[in-house]
Amino acid sequence: MAVLEYGCLVSPGALYGPHQAAYSKALTSSGRPADGNPWTACCVGGGMQFYNAITLRYRQADLSASQYLTTDLEIDWPVALRDLEPHYSEIEHLLEITGANGFPTYPVSPRGVMLSTAMHELGIKPRHIPLAIRPPGTCMGCTLCSACDELVCPTDAKASVLARSILDDSALPGSISVLYGCFVNRIELRNDGQAEALECYVPLSSERIRISVERVIVCANAIQTAALMLRSKSEHAPKGIGNESGLVGRGLSFKISGYSVGYMERPDHGSSVLASHWGPHATVYTDEFYEHCDVPHKFGGLIYEANLPTPEENVGLLRLHYMAGEEPWSHNRVVLDRAIDRYGVPYIRFEYKSSANDRARIGFLADRADDILRHIGALRIKREPLAHSKGSSHLHGTMRAGQDPTTSVVDRLGSVHGFSNIHVMDGSVMNFAGNSNPTHTIMANARRMALSLE
Repeated sequence: MAVLEYGCLVSPGALYGPHQAAYSKALTSSGRPADGNPWTACCVGGGMQFYNAITLRYRQADLSASQYLTTDLEIDWPVALRDLEPHYSEIEHLLEITGANGFPTYPVSPRGVMLSTAMHELGIKPRHIPLAIRPPGTCMGCTLCSACDELVCPTDAKASVLARSILDDSALPGSISVLYGCFVNRIELRNDGQAEALECYVPLSSERIRISVERVIVCANAIQTAALMLRSKSEHAPKGIGNESGLVGRGLSFKISGYSVGYMERPDHGSSVLASHWGPHATVYTDEFYEHCDVPHKFGGLIYEANLPTPEENVGLLRLHYMAGEEPWSHNRVVLDRAIDRYGVPYIRFEYKSSANDRARIGFLADRADDILRHIGALRIKREPLAHSKGSSHLHGTMRAGQDPTTSVVDRLGSVHGFSNIHVMDGSVMNFAGNSNPTHTIMANARRMALSLE
């Protein structure tokens, strides 16, 4: 088995921004130059190398959101929460998720204590965030070496596919090989319409290579997977693989999200609450408004502590993140532009606009976050400009799952309709983005689909 990865190996302590700057951008509604982010992370191990380790489960409402939302696309997943639950449990065991399977909870940060107290006083229930980080004081636990976000963990206290050896081939008839620095440009089809080979480009050597395949499993993220299928046009797939109904790339969802920052009096040098922050991005959240009668459409999302990436940036302030799954609409999509990059690959273009309903939903959550910061005593509250329309690390919905090929691209097991050996097992198969961080659910759903191939 071969895993093909465009990105390189990353070093412990590497930061996301400098690392990702080398990779291409996407075109957005702002025009040129390209300023959109079509990647999660280009590296061996993927986005988990840089993620904030928040590992929340989805709820049944996330999988059947049509009870709250209505759009021109299928919203409900073709699976139920009970189908995912055993896979959630296995991943929580493998990644040693705090607060699950007997693993200890991660201690609440000083800022988290302040936020929890304020939430309690406002009648909002705070919760410990389940984290894929070994707590300080445990075996190979967190050393509080930084503000842990957009950073490759230097000690492996933060779980990832590599840090926890998830790629275990000991029970396989062969082995798993990882070929990195290899960009897959298109999937070639045989005369019977099934996948025959991958056309790849190796930027380091400027070589174009062809790799024969028996089966293709695509986990490139919701933007890159759709783009690969659209680039794979042939006489057997004149619109691209899986695109007979024109659905590949449609339903692009980034999650609606934003941040509120409360600026406090500058702390005394002895203060441990509003001094530099060392530790996870977040330790406390509330799901009080996940499903709530006061939220527009009664379907909200999360509010959680969100410390800035470097310790010193957090001096004198408290920051909250609010996030919800956005409505999937067919006009929100990934397309290929006529312009090509230096490697001859068409630029990816986002056609995207948020709905009035989504703006109302995120506005409600922002107001509640401001209430919390105001209650703590923020002297000034600033909302960071909304930037999710230009891409994010939460990508969903462009290879929609269902039983009907006229309304979906893959079936409930990730097989592309009409193709027996092409499968998709990433966030692109998620019909609704869900109201919380997707990493845990993408992994659980991928495991569910992968086991069907045995």
